[in-house]
Amino acid sequence: MNECVCHNSPLESDVPGDTLSSGDLVKLDLGCYVDGYIAVAAHTMVCGEQPCPEKPLSGPRADVLHAAHIAGEVAVKLLRPGNTNSQVTKAIEKVAHDFNVNACSGVLSHRMKRFVVDGNKVILLREDTDQKVEDSSFELNEVYSIDIAMSTGDGKPKEMESRTTIFKRSVDKNYMLKMRSSRTLFNEINAKFPALPFGLRSLDDERQARMGIVECLKHELVHPYPVLFEKKGDHVAHFKFTVLILPSGPTRISGLKPFELGAVKTEKRLSDEISAIMSLASKKKKKKKSNAALKATSC
Repeated sequence: MNECVCHNSPLESDVPGDTLSSGDLVKLDLGCYVDGYIAVAAHTMVCGEQPCPEKPLSGPRADVLHAAHIAGEVAVKLLRPGNTNSQVTKAIEKVAHDFNVNACSGVLSHRMKRFVVDGNKVILLREDTDQKVEDSSFELNEVYSIDIAMSTGDGKPKEMESRTTIFKRSVDKNYMLKMRSSRTLFNEINAKFPALPFGLRSLDDERQARMGIVECLKHELVHPYPVLFEKKGDHVAHFKFTVLILPSGPTRISGLKPFELGAVKTEKRLSDEISAIMSLASKKKKKKKSNAALKATSC
């Protein structure tokens, strides 16, 4: 909620955190897979009384929601064969500038494959001196998770005291664990979650999981997804969706909940460059068959 950026999935045994209040920005982020084929989605909503065209949301919350929404739309329109990951990153940076907000550093969009949620083709949400990725071009029939997080703060989230509860098996690491609880946990991870992220709540014994995960982390058998926060009082908007690059154009298969622009009012205006990208058609128009082709088909 609000200044929390990602990965907040508390355990049942954790001390309750802040309670929700009307007007809070709340993010829901989830993913699933069928036979190893993955789809992810995230959406941001306002807690309590919902804004509407008669009583729209305004101010910094409205600006950051608009920025995240527009950045996602721009990313989809640029996700075409021949375009590059740096093109998307630079366009998102311009969107953030237009709305006077900041993209969150450390947030990455990945190419996904079967059983691979974080492939080696990466789109940076924000260019930073301490984080670089290889330049790459998009290709037909690739699948991407587009992850957008915008903040009214400086966009440099940090870890705080919240417990990390989301992990992913490091498939290139092995070690003979000493503790019995660690071995039991590691066997369960290998059986249930050999390649994709999981939460400690999904394991059979939460107490044993909390003890065993420490040794697994120490020897890098799992990769942690820490809970990240902006400063208190900042607002973060998060949208995520899965996109297929098809011959007909980029196609979203998740995260399709419409963004109610009429209920969120902002005074900010898009630059000409971003407006031009937004005007691009998302789909290629189907060519109409000629009369001769239609006759041949009917015959």
